This record gives sequence, C-alpha cells and structure tokens, in this order.
Amino acid sequence: MFGVFQPMLAQQARQGPPPQPLPHPELPEPVLVVPGPEWWVYAAAALLVLILLALVVWLLLRPARAMPPPMKKPYLAAMNRLREILAASGQQPPAKTAAEVSETLRLYFLDRYKIPAPFRTTHELFDGSSLPATSHRLQRYAPLASLWDQLAFAPVPADAREATDLVQKAIRYLEEDRA
Repeated sequence: MFGVFQPMLAQQARQGPPPQPLPHPELPEPVLVVPGPEWWVYAAAALLVLILLALVVWLLLRPARAMPPPMKKPYLAAMNRLREILAASGQQPPAKTAAEVSETLRLYFLDRYKIPAPFRTTHELFDGSSLPATSHRLQRYAPLASLWDQLAFAPVPADAREATDLVQKAIRYLEEDRA
C-alpha cells in the first residue's frame, strides 16, 4: 500500500504546498513577471555593436592624412641649380646662363627672406619712397640685393669663360650668404 502513495507524495513534493487563499479576495490575481530584459535592451545593445563596428571600419578605411609638404631648403635648391647652370654653361649661350643665374638668385631671395624679388626690381623694393611704413625690415637686405644685382644684372658675358666665371662668383656669394 505504501508503494502506491509513494509516487503521489513525490509528485506533491515537487509541486510544493497547496496555494493558500488570498487575504483580500477583491485584489486581482498577481501577474508573474518574466525574468530577462525587455526587447529594447537587446535593440540598444545591437545598435551599440553596429556603431562600434562602423567606427572600426571607418578607422581602417579612412584615407590617410596628407603629409605636409617638405620644408623648402632655399640654399640647397639654389646651390644645386647654380651647379647645374655651371655644368651647362659651356654648351649654352652666355646670355641664357646670365638669365638663369639671375632667376636662381631672385628665387633664392624670395624663398629665404620672403621678399618678392622675382616680381619687383631692387629699386622698387628698396627705394625709401616706395616702401610702406611696415616694410622697413627690408632695408636690412638692401646691401645683399645690390650685391646680387651686380651678379644678376652684370653685363651679358661675351663668351663661355665669362659665363662660367659669373656662375662661380654667384656660388661664392651664395656660400657667403649661408654663413
């Protein structure tokens, strides 16, 4: 007989005690809350994951930052150009050599001292009446400009030897200016 009641007792033990009547019968039945987060928590987590993935993809695929242009080295550029002119001075007309020396020195003047030498003559740059009041800093460069005018606007060399001498003289003055 005890064998028949044993499964029934085990079943009652699994179910727990019988439900008790509520102390206030006018209250509605309690609603059991389903454990776990709401749907919007899953949606917010998915949105966060998508934003993070998009950020990673953007960081990997964005174009690289543009490198700043290399700093100008006016002395080296002018010296290299004068050496090229010196090498070519024997094969080209002396007037072309003199013009290239003038252009090289004026571009050096522009790059090194930020003075618009290629666009104005020395008299326009350094004549006291044409300078604005804020440009008196240019007066420091007047002796250098007159020296370079002697090179740049010297009489056109008559032959290749004079043209080579003009280029060598420009190289010497450029080396002195560097010091």
